[in-house]
Amino acid sequence: MKYTLCAAMALLATLPAHADDSATAGWNVGLAATVSQSPFVDGDAALSGKPVMLGNNEFDIAGPTLSLSATPQREFYIGAGLDDWDYERGDSPTLQDMKSLDRAINLRVGGAWKLASGSATVDLAQDVAGAHKGAQVKARYTQRLAGSYAAVRPYMEAQWLSADMTDYYVGVDADEVKAGRPAYQADAALALKAGVLLEQPISKRLTLVGEANVTGYDSAISDSPIIDNSTIWGGAMGVAYRW
Repeated sequence: MKYTLCAAMALLATLPAHADDSATAGWNVGLAATVSQSPFVDGDAALSGKPVMLGNNEFDIAGPTLSLSATPQREFYIGAGLDDWDYERGDSPTLQDMKSLDRAINLRVGGAWKLASGSATVDLAQDVAGAHKGAQVKARYTQRLAGSYAAVRPYMEAQWLSADMTDYYVGVDADEVKAGRPAYQADAALALKAGVLLEQPISKRLTLVGEANVTGYDSAISDSPIIDNSTIWGGAMGVAYRW
């Protein structure tokens, strides 16, 4: 599936653009289908969806946000979001006897800065739904490439995940121990994510969007007995409509 996604994105990048550059006002929102490899033992890839919100300020802020203060060169915001982690553990049959997890809903606070060749963002998120009550920090640099019909933007992102969050997803409690699955308490973890974003206008109002990424986790996560893949791939494909 990941090869199909990459091929589709490559085709997307070669399509000629038909958008009118003057059409910059209004909401540009839509929906994308997402797929993500499961890091869990015997877990299936997760298929889901996410909202698409395209901005005109080149800050590349992910997800739904509300601007608190903005200038042409920087913006501070609050927002909401979900964890990247699959709280259903990829529907793994091997892990069905473990306690079920709840979906975390995060309150986000962050800032974005426009640079000469791209943008940088720092995003702090705190679970407010009471799932794990943990926090995470993401620092991303996104580069804008010239000379392409599509808006091609490679990015690198460093992540810090609190111990409460990490242990919630990959920890093994004493009452979940069985042969081949010892108890495990996870510490705070680090991750590195790399990917590429694509935006291809196909009309004055419609824009095709795509993403392909790979994320690698450190030993705090990879040492867990319920983790099978410490490096996982993901992607998305969808469309946005300018209202």
